[in-house]
Amino acid sequence: MKAILQINAVIEILAGFVLLFNPQLLLYNANPELQGIAVAKLYGICAFCFGLITHIVSKQFVYNLMFKRIILVVITFHFVVALYFFSLYNQSITPHPGAAILHASLAGIFILIYLKNMQKFSL
Repeated sequence: MKAILQINAVIEILAGFVLLFNPQLLLYNANPELQGIAVAKLYGICAFCFGLITHIVSKQFVYNLMFKRIILVVITFHFVVALYFFSLYNQSITPHPGAAILHASLAGIFILIYLKNMQKFSL
């Protein structure tokens, strides 16, 4: 379970860092509008902070109700982001479904890890 938090931390920190310096990568638009750049950089800041928080939290991981909820939030985040980016792809706002596939894959992997170890949580 700690691996879920650590993997999420690495991916979100890297994604946040990349989006801060290359915000056009969020939607893969060669000529993004100023508002798109601003929102992409804001998302980069949020992703970077989310990664830092999950990294810090992973250092203190124990099988209890609080960490169970944190892990479920991480899984839900990736699932919802996957659905959102897939909808952007369907609307031709982004040219390919890469972000949707990445987040759906992470949600799937994380849910498998969770289901394999969920009995270890004390309630």
